[in-house]
Amino acid sequence: MLALTATGGVALAQTQPYKPPPPARPTGIAPKGDFTKGLEVARPELDPGQAAGSEGSDEAFRAKAEADAIRKANVGGGHVLIKRAGSRLMLPTGSGRPEVFDSVWPNASGNNEGAYEDYRFDGLSPDREFFVVRATFYEGSNVYWVSRKDGTRYTMHGEVRPSPDGRFLVMANASVAHDFNGIVVWENLGGRLVERFRFSPPLVGISFYRFMRWKDGRTVELEHTALGDEITCHGGTQEALAVLTRDGEQWAVKDVTASRCKR
Repeated sequence: MLALTATGGVALAQTQPYKPPPPARPTGIAPKGDFTKGLEVARPELDPGQAAGSEGSDEAFRAKAEADAIRKANVGGGHVLIKRAGSRLMLPTGSGRPEVFDSVWPNASGNNEGAYEDYRFDGLSPDREFFVVRATFYEGSNVYWVSRKDGTRYTMHGEVRPSPDGRFLVMANASVAHDFNGIVVWENLGGRLVERFRFSPPLVGISFYRFMRWKDGRTVELEHTALGDEITCHGGTQEALAVLTRDGEQWAVKDVTASRCKR
C-alpha cells in the first residue's frame, strides 16, 4: 500500500538544463495502394466510423463527435481531405503519404477486450499546424498531435494549452491509474515540437496538478492537490496554488500558497 504523505509547500525544481530525447520519427506510414483494402466491413446500421455498439454508447458518441470534427476541418478544401474508412483514420500530410491510425474493435474483429484501441480525429491545433487525435484504450487514454507537414506523431498525454504567443505548450494531466500523471512542456520550433520539461510526482505522497491559466508567457498557474496526511488531514485532500515558471532555458514547478485541508 502506498504511504500517504503531505506534499504541500515543497518546491520541486529542475536544477540542471533539460536534455530532451531525440525527436520522434514519423510512424504508422500506410502501405502503397488501396488504404481501405482488407478493413472490416461495417454493419449497415452503423456509421462507417463507429465500432460495434448500441445507440447512445461511448463508441457512438465518439463516432458522431469525430464525424463533426472531420466535416469542420474539411470545410473550405485547400488540402487533401481527412478520411475515415471503417476502423482506419487517414490524415493527409505534406509529405504526400498519410499518417494512419488503425483502431482495434473487439466486437467487430473478434479480438479480446484487452486489445481495444479506438483512435478518433478531434480537430486541429490552435495554430492549425497539427492534427489532434484522441485514443481510448481498454484501460486508459492518450492524445496525439500529428504534424500536417511531415506526419511526425507527438504523444501529448492530455489537453494541451499553448502560451499566449504560441511558443510553448504545456500539459498538466491528473491520473490515478493508467494515464500519465504530471506536467510536460514543449517548445514549438516552426512546427517541430521539442520537449523542454517533464515532471511526474513520486508515487509516495500521490499528488496531482491541473492547469488553471497562463498568467503570462513565462508563468503557468496550476492547482495542486495531494492526499491528506494521517495527522492533520485524515481522509481529506490538501490543496494549494502552484506555479510553473521559466527562467532562461529552465522550468520549475513549486507551491506558492500554504496547503489547506479539504474534506
